[in-house]
Amino acid sequence: MSDTLPDADQIRSAKEVAERSLALFTIIGLSFGSDRTEISAWLQQNDLWRALSPRELGFIDSPSPSRQVMIDAQWNTEALIVLLWALGLIDEMPRADEQCDPLVFQELLPPYADFGVREFFQAAKLRPENELIAYADECLRLHWEARDAKLRKGAPRVPVDIEIIQERHRAINWVVGYDGAPWDEVTADT
Repeated sequence: MSDTLPDADQIRSAKEVAERSLALFTIIGLSFGSDRTEISAWLQQNDLWRALSPRELGFIDSPSPSRQVMIDAQWNTEALIVLLWALGLIDEMPRADEQCDPLVFQELLPPYADFGVREFFQAAKLRPENELIAYADECLRLHWEARDAKLRKGAPRVPVDIEIIQERHRAINWVVGYDGAPWDEVTADT
């Protein structure tokens, strides 16, 4: 347990973050049109079904998700970039007003990368706790700025997109163990 976090919060393990990364990668792949049968087989072969959240299982089981559900699933790119940053696989996060490039995921994650799931899990290592907490604080500050600007019906004082930052904020909250909530229940309170 961390000395700098409240008792209810505990930073996730590197393996948990790695598993969550692969779960999100499959959901993102489906949302962009990857073959459902191939993804299901890959999840089975690599014992990754257990890594999926209840909401993600529902998405995979749905034969024809609505357009909005597909869009919502695509926003997971902003959460996945945070998880990959937390694992040290991304050096710098894109600006808070700039969407990440999802093509980078194929360079970093199995089955497209030059290594398998087992090797990905074995190599998984989190950034230092102080970096994770500092990024969580930055996301909170930026999210608050974006919400405040929306309420004021004005522009944020710093470059930030509310849709991007809320996804990143929720992802880093999960990493740092925000209220100990599972993925589907983690919030991005401001």
